[in-house]
Amino acid sequence: MTFPDTPPSTVTIIGGGVVGLACAHYLSGAGLRVTVLERDRLGSGASRGNAGEVCPDLVEPLAAPGVIGTALRGLHRRDSALAIHPPAGAELLRFLVRFGMRATSRHYARGAAALGALARGTFGLFEELEAAGVDGEAHKDGFLFAFPSREYAAEALAAFRRLDAPIAPGGVLEGARLAAAEPSLTEGARAGFVVERQWSLDPSLFVDRLAERLRSDGVELVEGARVSSIVDRSDRTEVRTSAGTFRADTVVIAAGIGSRELVRGLGKDIDLVAGKGYSFSVAAEPPPSRLVHLGAAKVVLTPMGKRVRVAGTMEFERDADRFRQRRIEAIVAAARPYLRHADWDDRQEEWVGPRPMTPDGLPLIGPVPGHPRVLLATGHNMLGLMLAPATGRLVAGLLTGTADPGLSSTFAPVRNIRRYSWRVHGAH
Repeated sequence: MTFPDTPPSTVTIIGGGVVGLACAHYLSGAGLRVTVLERDRLGSGASRGNAGEVCPDLVEPLAAPGVIGTALRGLHRRDSALAIHPPAGAELLRFLVRFGMRATSRHYARGAAALGALARGTFGLFEELEAAGVDGEAHKDGFLFAFPSREYAAEALAAFRRLDAPIAPGGVLEGARLAAAEPSLTEGARAGFVVERQWSLDPSLFVDRLAERLRSDGVELVEGARVSSIVDRSDRTEVRTSAGTFRADTVVIAAGIGSRELVRGLGKDIDLVAGKGYSFSVAAEPPPSRLVHLGAAKVVLTPMGKRVRVAGTMEFERDADRFRQRRIEAIVAAARPYLRHADWDDRQEEWVGPRPMTPDGLPLIGPVPGHPRVLLATGHNMLGLMLAPATGRLVAGLLTGTADPGLSSTFAPVRNIRRYSWRVHGAH
């Protein structure tokens, strides 16, 4: 895919989530005039309620060997981390088939290497943002992974060592050593280990401070702008919205799961489905001293101020925005045996967010085939917060001609895009 000969000077970004805002930051820093359009409020979608993980040493695609069997065995349980609600629909069925085809050792290794390459230098990017006033009040003392047995912990530890993750000295911790490492856990956590250097932060605070920085840099942020169409002309683009028409040299679609419908308006289709995640916050005494992964429960505990964010689950269904209270209850049931003195009845900030999932676990970053003035920056699966700065840097590199060709080709949307047929899909 070739870009227009003349580098753009103006860009319209569709999507004011963390990825769109990060793209705006790097494009503005490259000297382009940037407008961000958000259909709701900045950070809506999947950006604010997630677990706040920044862990470039642990990036891996969801489609790993054995993941299908493990997921299917737990589907019948009410507290299962995975839920698939019928009727699934052709789009979700196609996604699940392609996902299953990529859950092999070869695809997994290739995907982990690609994500690692994109995430390289991530801590430095977040430190630069901190220096610019974009501070999510990060905890930087690593993650603790806790399990109900030593065998479970040892298996997970071996997998992280294959990723060259920075495991803390001492390996698997049990008994008093585990309790000393994390006093907030009950005896239900029998073994665990610490991965050093990884960060956790408050994603909502990060989004707000990034938006403040963009405003001070002269970026136009427009909330309540619902996009009706994108017009790609030979010399410019037009984005027609409920807040008016916005013209620029280039458009970047960073609208999360909403990117799928926007691309369809250009006559293309992408395999992108919503994998919904849930979270809430509780008070706990003592709270965790760092982010804790409950390995068997598939739940993450993130300290945020005086409360603990409890996040988990993967839910697939047609309605990307539907909130199901029983998914919150499933997270409570899974986490309750592990966190000491948590007030599970006083849950606050109950949230659901549609994470944009791709079959191969890799984001879609680059031009839409046939539309060199329209770029995608979506499909980050469960890694949107962490990969947002790296994505913004890559998008800026693509538009200024400085992107690494190998990296950009790896994430090019052409691998996951096809012609859109209105006759087949028009009923949707």
